[in-house]
Amino acid sequence: MSNLSSSHRFGLFGTVDHKLFWPSLTVFAVILVFAIVAPQSCGLFFSSIQNFVLANFSWLILAIGAAAILFALWMLLNRPFGHIRLGGQDCKPEFSFYAWVSMLFCAGLGTGFVIFGAAEPLYHLYSAPTILDAGTTGTAQGVPEAIRLAVVNWGLFCWPLFCTAGWAIGYAAYRHKKPLRTSTGLYGILGERCNDTIISKIVDILAAVATIGGVAMMIGLGVASITFALKLLFGIELGPLGQLSVMLGLIIIYILSSASGIAKGMRLFSESTGYLALFLLVAVLFLGNTPITYSLNMLLQVTGEFLFRLPQNLFWSDATQITPRPWSGTWFIFYILWNMSYVPFSGGFIARISRGRTMREFVFGTVFVPIIMCLLWFSIWGSNACFEQLSGYQPMWQVVKENPEQALYMLLGSFPFGSLLCFVAFICFCGFAITTADAASHFIARQVAPGEENSSLAMRVLWGCIIGMTGIIFQVTGGFSAIKSLAISGGTLFVLVMIAYIISIWRMMHADYPPQEQR
Repeated sequence: MSNLSSSHRFGLFGTVDHKLFWPSLTVFAVILVFAIVAPQSCGLFFSSIQNFVLANFSWLILAIGAAAILFALWMLLNRPFGHIRLGGQDCKPEFSFYAWVSMLFCAGLGTGFVIFGAAEPLYHLYSAPTILDAGTTGTAQGVPEAIRLAVVNWGLFCWPLFCTAGWAIGYAAYRHKKPLRTSTGLYGILGERCNDTIISKIVDILAAVATIGGVAMMIGLGVASITFALKLLFGIELGPLGQLSVMLGLIIIYILSSASGIAKGMRLFSESTGYLALFLLVAVLFLGNTPITYSLNMLLQVTGEFLFRLPQNLFWSDATQITPRPWSGTWFIFYILWNMSYVPFSGGFIARISRGRTMREFVFGTVFVPIIMCLLWFSIWGSNACFEQLSGYQPMWQVVKENPEQALYMLLGSFPFGSLLCFVAFICFCGFAITTADAASHFIARQVAPGEENSSLAMRVLWGCIIGMTGIIFQVTGGFSAIKSLAISGGTLFVLVMIAYIISIWRMMHADYPPQEQR
């Protein structure tokens, strides 16, 4: 195990690594005070970092995103290593396949799926350069491309990153008895000192800060969606104090879930939310104004174009323009960096729930199942939203431009049993938000403790409250653009960590299984 000389008991918070706990808390406290006292200056500061990165390093970010995808394929198809299990060859999975996949989604990007399932294809239909160049902006001919771009953003440029980080952390933790920390994934490079060097400490501290920024951004979007849902369903108009009350309510439910642990509370929440999401998907397919055959044809065509244009999916950089248009930085590069901010948290959490999975099962469940779900989700939701817009049923695009979180409820409200479906979507959304905060707080608590799988409840609650309050504070102070830029700034730092993870996995696997054992 790592050197625990800096770890001590800290009251209700249990054993704490003070070299990680206090720096992480201090760094984020400074950022939070900056955002409260001077929200405009805070936003300008982080936006300038974001703009500098997008202007100078988009090519590198895109290349790393593509490298993670190709490396995940190598992991899946590698015969010598494909049978290796996290935790030893006799270790059995702790969770069923459905429970495991449900927790992957709930702890990752499930909240974003609900918000942007109907909204994002419309954004692309009216603004994407590839659709503009084809002369199909705002037309039925541009819909397949619009949905394909959404699948690339939510399916291709996130899960391979999480998969690589999860295997790097999990393999080193379970094979070499290291704590479940972000820095543990560097074992193949740093060896036994992977948790004890200055670089390791910096990586762990930045992982906590990036996680808070990335998840708080999603929670902030979630509160906006919940606020609109309460007004739509119950006629309740919420101001800043009301939004704070909503967040406090979510935190209370999250505490109840967290108190029962991952194996009970979070598993139950994740499975239930997964069933609700599948119910909504089927309802959208069969109850909407859109013909079922239109959605199914769209699903087949989008799947075909996604697969056969895979190289373009990976490497498109708008290089035909003397000055690349801002769309790429707003969408492709933005998503990669936002997902990079999720890498430490999603990677660490995936490692925690994946013990007993073989490398081949691990890659299939963390990469290919989510991509299949992305194709289903965005093809069905996107085809319905675009059909209603183009057929004149509802002005979906006008709503999406002003408030993207309203598109979901506007679409469902036009269906039979619309109020019931909107209520189910509201419950589903709350479930995703709670489980995301639960998983993130588990991760950060492990970061600042000696890597324990089950840290103290008080520590998890502390970080869950910090995440929730951060989202609210940035919303109330009008500094939401600042937290977006904070998430991107934090994600930028993990571009280099992702390169290190790939090298680390390669070295660990070849060191632990020399050529004679591989044969």
